[in-house]
Amino acid sequence: MPKTKILATFALAACAALAQDVAAPRLVTLNLTATDSQGHPVTDLTAADIQITDQGKATPFVAFRNDALRAPAAARELSNRPAPAISHVQVILFDLLNLSIAARKPAIDQLVRSLENLEAADAIYLYLINVEGELSPVRALPDAPPNARSATPWTRNIRTMLDQAVGPVAVVRPAVARDVMLRIQRSYAALETLSARLAPLPGRKNILWITFGVPCSVPTTNALPWDCRPILNKLADKLDQATVAVDPIEMQSASADIESNVTLQQLVDFTGGKLYSGGDIERAVPDAIESARSAYRVQYAPAGNNWDGKVHKIRATSSRKGVNLQAKQAYTAEKAPPAVNNTALFQSPFDAADIGLTVTVTPGAQPHTLHLRIGLETQDLLLTPRADRFAGQLASYVVAYLPENRLQEYPVLPINLNLTAEQREKMSRDGIHLGQDVTIAENVHKLRLLMVDHVANTVGSVTIPVE
Repeated sequence: MPKTKILATFALAACAALAQDVAAPRLVTLNLTATDSQGHPVTDLTAADIQITDQGKATPFVAFRNDALRAPAAARELSNRPAPAISHVQVILFDLLNLSIAARKPAIDQLVRSLENLEAADAIYLYLINVEGELSPVRALPDAPPNARSATPWTRNIRTMLDQAVGPVAVVRPAVARDVMLRIQRSYAALETLSARLAPLPGRKNILWITFGVPCSVPTTNALPWDCRPILNKLADKLDQATVAVDPIEMQSASADIESNVTLQQLVDFTGGKLYSGGDIERAVPDAIESARSAYRVQYAPAGNNWDGKVHKIRATSSRKGVNLQAKQAYTAEKAPPAVNNTALFQSPFDAADIGLTVTVTPGAQPHTLHLRIGLETQDLLLTPRADRFAGQLASYVVAYLPENRLQEYPVLPINLNLTAEQREKMSRDGIHLGQDVTIAENVHKLRLLMVDHVANTVGSVTIPVE
């Protein structure tokens, strides 16, 4: 079994090994974007600028992060701060299934004009829901972090790519497009599949869904309507858990009904997206790209009896004049909390970024060892006040990657924090730094460090090449 040893660069007796078990509250996480009255991103909000109500009751939050303030990694540091191509990902979902034949070409023309002159398009991906209701990539999401930024934006060739992907406009609509119930099911399935593809990518992701929409209920042969909203709620919860916001671009249709708008609005309310009415793709696409520059995360702890399995309403506002916050407005208060799946995090090609981490690697003092100097961003940790101190419960997991996709896990190292107010203030400025020695077998080609905050139920990871 590989061996590890952890050393803290601050005084262990004062800070690390004295904390008792911390009662772990269930948290609600809100991902927000902020814009001013002209629609420009606001990147300098503080915790004091934001107010949250849950079921109409004001609730203080326990953790706040402003992604705009996250400094880039220093030279020779490994970091889980994502590359531009997987940071603030925007997926454009062009919905042939739920657009009329007449609407397709004008929508394509708008989309081309929105994308072809972009200076940077690495974080933009494009999919179709084709006329059979299948998800089809035009520019697919990556299976692993990209190595370098593209010299020329891929969107320069967007007209040709779309023409080839869409093909000739059919005169007759296929059977699936005429079956409303099947059309709804396949639309939801496409969104769920896309959500699963987006889930491993770090940070907040957006789907811009260009569509007429689908109804929220369907008449049946016995005259009783089939209510789609329970299925829609489950889809919206999966999107929210994957940190995916849906921004529908609602195209105008002579046959558009109120129910389709209800469906789109419900996705917006549950995922924190934005509904663009009127079919103005040329306004919606740059607006969504620009708003991604402001990203905040807020966590708060509702009362213990909050978790009743029902839908709860949220409202996020700013006390700063002229600032508009975009966040989810509802969530399902599931009775059981989601578990952190360490195996999936180790197997993912992407690093998790809920906890900001940096790692500097140097040779260890002993043969066949590496010394990891680990930096943690304090703003990403949940430190709970206990009397005159601040307590936290972390754990460090390390896994080695061996040939034939085998994994070798190292012993788990608990890190219990028990900080004075002075220590907490210092670490808020300078971060927390730990040292960890790892013994490396000859056939190891990389490591992954996983840091878990057991109180906040959040994770950060960094992949470490081994030469």
